[in-house]
Amino acid sequence: MNKKGIIFDIKKYSIHDGPGIRTTVHLKGCPLSCWWCHNPESQSGIPAVLFRSERCIACGSCIKVCPNNAVSVKDGALVTDLGLCDGCGKCCDICPPEARELCGKPYTVPELMLEIEKDEAFFRDGGGVTFSGGEPLMQPDFLMEALAACRAAGYHRALDTSGFAAKSIILDTVKLTDLYLYDIKHMDPEEHKKYMGVDNAVILENLAAISEAGANINVRLPFMPQINSDDDNMHAVGKFVSRLKGIVGVNILPYHTVAKGKHDRWKMEYKLNDLLPPTDNQTHHAAGILESYGLKVHIGG
Repeated sequence: MNKKGIIFDIKKYSIHDGPGIRTTVHLKGCPLSCWWCHNPESQSGIPAVLFRSERCIACGSCIKVCPNNAVSVKDGALVTDLGLCDGCGKCCDICPPEARELCGKPYTVPELMLEIEKDEAFFRDGGGVTFSGGEPLMQPDFLMEALAACRAAGYHRALDTSGFAAKSIILDTVKLTDLYLYDIKHMDPEEHKKYMGVDNAVILENLAAISEAGANINVRLPFMPQINSDDDNMHAVGKFVSRLKGIVGVNILPYHTVAKGKHDRWKMEYKLNDLLPPTDNQTHHAAGILESYGLKVHIGG
């Protein structure tokens, strides 16, 4: 009991992360490195400090308070040695212009439940709690305890996952999860490895495993022009998903460019600068292919 999880955001009044009005808990850490990742700050599993140099007034407060001497002045500018920084957040707390922001905070399950309970009134009309990431299965002990606490409170529970985890871990969540929001990013293993950093064998095996275990599953397909939007991939998705039990629908999630701003903010490389969002015709064409397999398809979250 009282496992600690690293959470980087608790999103209130969410309407795209499962049915109804929801509270979405974003856990840090992800084994994938998708080129279009909307939360690149979540990939590392430890708390991290975001520094906005344009806000910095060089007051030196962060230098004085850092217990690890991770902040120093070099060539007239403040620099942080990431090898020394342990993400304690003391520099963020003291920074007058809020040039420093801590991404990731430890929570016990009781502490998290106190936050979730504030939104309980919104759950009465079919809403609930969604655990997302990063990849929530990266923190399995904390996730299981949190799911159990939400079940005890009577909250609907959704798990937004890439499915990349040990089969035993994801199967343990089935008895505590009302709905999976399960990503399929590409059916070709080599293309999946190119754009996500891992192949898709574990992901597809785990999807089949929770299907057989009685899970309710909403498949989510990030729709990326020139990457996974071709007809062959759409047919492969349709053939695979249509054979599974418990599929309540498929959501096509058209690519947009919001992720670029986050990559820039976190000083991370963004590899899709020239990629444009899909046209309506492209998106509806893909939906038509999936519907031809008897799947209930929705465009958007």
